[in-house]
Amino acid sequence: MKQFIFGIIVGFAIVFAGAYVYFGYGLAPVATSDSPMPMERYFARKALHARIDRQAPKRDVSTFTAADLAAGAAIYQKNCAFCHGLPGQPENTAPKGMFPYPPQLFTSDGMVTDDPVGITYWKVKNGIRLSGMPGFHATLTDQDIWDVSALLARADKLPPDAANVLKLPLGDPPASATTNAPAPTTAPDWNNARQISPEALVAKLSGPKAERPVVLQIGFRVLYEGGHIPGAVYAGPASTQNGLANLRAEAAKLSKNQEIVIYCGCCPWEKCPNVHPAYDELRKIGFTRLVVLLLPRDFAHDWVAEGYPVARGNK
Repeated sequence: MKQFIFGIIVGFAIVFAGAYVYFGYGLAPVATSDSPMPMERYFARKALHARIDRQAPKRDVSTFTAADLAAGAAIYQKNCAFCHGLPGQPENTAPKGMFPYPPQLFTSDGMVTDDPVGITYWKVKNGIRLSGMPGFHATLTDQDIWDVSALLARADKLPPDAANVLKLPLGDPPASATTNAPAPTTAPDWNNARQISPEALVAKLSGPKAERPVVLQIGFRVLYEGGHIPGAVYAGPASTQNGLANLRAEAAKLSKNQEIVIYCGCCPWEKCPNVHPAYDELRKIGFTRLVVLLLPRDFAHDWVAEGYPVARGNK
């Protein structure tokens, strides 16, 4: 019996010494390009799936509306697309250096449409330890997390509004949006474009009525209903044919020499899929006093979070 116990102690000592040498002398695979340790994938997946199966909430994805999915698309574009890609766009190069490699969630091999939406919710909320997947519980609301999870559960059958948001090009990682770089004062890709800051627009809208500009929101309805500039007219997403038609109908009610401020607010203004075509369309119609509202990040950060007045709903 003593020999048996002694053998167990010696066995543990050998295993401990081997592990110390393996990790202490830099033999363990710690670079993203290294092969995984023996059984590493098996145990990591086993632990992850067991935890998710125990804690993932249950919810029917069919209860999410088209507006929910469009909101989820905007959240995905800002927070997830850098690593997980966008439909129909070239894969970003940065994730190729990550381990484990992040799935491309709009490809046939990477979609999670077969997973219950609660599983994706758990991953987005909590993140995955020892991977590049962060937990968004501290930066997104619970509804935000559900909306983006529903988007991914319906990635193969998206409504037009959500699909249009996802047409935005891949840019810098989301962290770059937190910089305090000054807003651009010119629009190098547009001829004769004028810009106005949120602070200057608020001052104009509180000034004499005769000098106030007409404000057109040319983005997605879900963004308008969630929060918009008081008095702004919803003109529809100019990235769609229906949106352009609605924009022309609203423009027909205005004088060609009226000052018009346009904004969307779904993302940085210079990358917005709606601002460019709206500006070009209004200029084509003959409006000469067009102004673009400068939103370096988006409406939520550059207007709402700054404490400027906000109206909600359809009016």
